[in-house]
Amino acid sequence: MTCAGAYPDGRKDGPRDAQTPGAQAHDHQRAACTTRLPAGITRADVARLYRELMRDKSYQDYELGRDVAAYLRTKRKVLTDTSYRDYESVLDKLVRFYSDLTLSDFEPPMGTERIEEFLEHQWGGGAPRTYNKALSIIKDFFKHHRLRDHLRGDPTLAVERAKKRDVYRSTFNGDQVRGIIASQPELRDRIALRLLLTYALRKGALKGLRFEHFDHQRKRLTVFTKGQKVRQLPIPDPHFWMDLERHILDIEAQPGWYLVNRISSRPNRRPGADPFVIRYHDKPMGDHGLHAWWYQCLHRAGIVPEGITSGERMHKARHTAGQRVLDHTGNLKAVQKLLGHASIQTTGDVYADWDIDQLAATLEQVLEAEQDDD
Repeated sequence: MTCAGAYPDGRKDGPRDAQTPGAQAHDHQRAACTTRLPAGITRADVARLYRELMRDKSYQDYELGRDVAAYLRTKRKVLTDTSYRDYESVLDKLVRFYSDLTLSDFEPPMGTERIEEFLEHQWGGGAPRTYNKALSIIKDFFKHHRLRDHLRGDPTLAVERAKKRDVYRSTFNGDQVRGIIASQPELRDRIALRLLLTYALRKGALKGLRFEHFDHQRKRLTVFTKGQKVRQLPIPDPHFWMDLERHILDIEAQPGWYLVNRISSRPNRRPGADPFVIRYHDKPMGDHGLHAWWYQCLHRAGIVPEGITSGERMHKARHTAGQRVLDHTGNLKAVQKLLGHASIQTTGDVYADWDIDQLAATLEQVLEAEQDDD
């Protein structure tokens, strides 16, 4: 059994510095892939070895990897855990791609060509957003070392960002929103869906939402969103608070319980009986469970057929909430506040595009106003 290269990304040339433990392990992996594997060793075993190398930070065995490690130490206190993992993942790939090079080998103009080659190899066929995210991380890495005079020039200055593609974003109409909420038999689900469809909560924010985050006196909700940001969200609808208080009383909720909690089912041995449902109120629902819950809600509302779990992302609810406010007010600043964007440009460019019918209506109003002036 043979394979094309030493790595999952298909590269054929392994590390040239075979003196380090990480390099030796990669050379062993390459040998296993380019020759017939010994009895009892499978390609899955080789893949597991590669994952272990990634997990144990063996990129630091290389000279360039040590520069990456030094850079990441300075970012530990300014990045969230998720962002830190993203930074480390991108730079880990850079080190392994150029395992025989050092930081000085990235002086421009040759360094610029090497970075472009790496980006094209790793993300050239992917989404522009992913390409640009990786480029931003690499830019910050080389800027860090340039400011410390470890490099004479910055090789990333001449690297162009990928052009963003136009993305078609749809929303649920008013009837669909009402149908999605009304078709849920559980009060908890109706509350959660209103937070998504009316108040534009992100999936991650809904997942981490506990009852103690609701301020019943001030009619506000404390939202913990991406980037570990905390903000206050007003919820002026009295019916929402009545339903929430009823739900709290029904389940005798404690402040630390999660609104959307983890659920598991156990088979019931009685013929024809429903399975036992166990609710873990002190544990949030996982990503897989939340994904399944969303599509179950859409199925009950007739939005998707039974068994379909793709095509209607939960983020569509957030677009719906932002577009609803824009449609009724025309106030882009209000939409920005609802969505919690730091930049109003993000709000206008990404989340709150008026559709063609609204554009037509706006143009008609402009024409009518001009005719009246005449």
